[in-house]
Amino acid sequence: MIRSLRPLLLALVLALVATAAAAASPSVQGEALEQVILLSRHNLRAPVVASGALANATPERWPSWDVGAGELTTKGGVLEVYMGRYIGQWLRQAKLLPATGCPQPSDFHAHANSLQRTQATAQFFVAGAFPGCHVTVEQRMPLGTMDPLFNPVIHNGDAAFRERALSAMQQAQAASDLAPALAAVEAITRYPQSAACAGRSECHLTPADSIFSAEPGKEPRTSGSLALASGLVDALLMEHYQGSGIPREGWGRLNTEAKWQALAQIRNRYQDILFGTPEVARDVAAPLLARINGLFEDPASPKVSLLVGHDSNIGSVLAALGITDYTLRGQYEKTPIGGLLQFERWRDRQSGGERFRLAYVYPTTAQLRDALPLSDVQPPVRVELALPGCGQNGCSDVQFERVLHRAVN
Repeated sequence: MIRSLRPLLLALVLALVATAAAAASPSVQGEALEQVILLSRHNLRAPVVASGALANATPERWPSWDVGAGELTTKGGVLEVYMGRYIGQWLRQAKLLPATGCPQPSDFHAHANSLQRTQATAQFFVAGAFPGCHVTVEQRMPLGTMDPLFNPVIHNGDAAFRERALSAMQQAQAASDLAPALAAVEAITRYPQSAACAGRSECHLTPADSIFSAEPGKEPRTSGSLALASGLVDALLMEHYQGSGIPREGWGRLNTEAKWQALAQIRNRYQDILFGTPEVARDVAAPLLARINGLFEDPASPKVSLLVGHDSNIGSVLAALGITDYTLRGQYEKTPIGGLLQFERWRDRQSGGERFRLAYVYPTTAQLRDALPLSDVQPPVRVELALPGCGQNGCSDVQFERVLHRAVN
């Protein structure tokens, strides 16, 4: 599937080279940008609705997609080229990358999880950032196999850890008033009239039936209504981004902002419950945090590193770092499609001191839906994220080391 997208990729790159607009200047007065690590979520993919639980959870017919379940769509490739072009211009204006020519291995390196949607996302990003250049995307495992760096699984096999993890998930759900949002999902999908409810006089989506799991070597999971509703919401969001041509979303019943907010609550709280409790987040995110720390510590690291994974990767990394209360304007999701965490190392030109900063750079829902090219006129949103224990100007090297140490211990 990656190969079949390449003709479109080439056409896009040729068009974008001719119409490229400069990105907004990233310079900070008196400081020079020295290194950037980009942790990105893959772009728009097809949901898994053709068969199984999601297909049976509504009497309605789901729209068809032109790619396989879970695969990056053609539109997702277009959107990622836009993001790659914007970020590439941003990095060149910051003088972190050469103003012209192709990047050298010391300039840029890309590593993506070994799934179609992540590998294809990285390839499209590279095509937008470095048109006409041959830049390899690292793939450590056979296609379709999870790379351990990006696999959001429990690593700790201790029984006491498992009990604490399960208790934290249960408490996180109990603290969330999800019943109204589940009722909204039920009404939009007509769940009580679905095949899943056949033969049952009372059949509803309720948080009370959730059963949590935190087994070593597996992702944190829950079964029951919350998991089903999260899958349904994901499918509706992907359709919204895709702009499938259906004039009435949610079969005509997803027609108010309040309903979209209800769907967003389900999706975001589902992720927070499974990957956002501190102890689980620290365990799940440990490989990625170690990689980020190693890239900053190694003088031979490339100036720019791109890591392409999943929403669970970004959500667990943020929670492990202690960043849980943040708002992404113009978005329903806390970990948007095509969005990326931007870890930045700056150096003061006079004192030589280092500052570390973290920002979330992401496309808005409207930019995704309408496939708007990103430029200084229509940029992605950049939200500065405050790292715990650091000032408004970011972290010193000592403070940043302390933040990372807390995140994995």
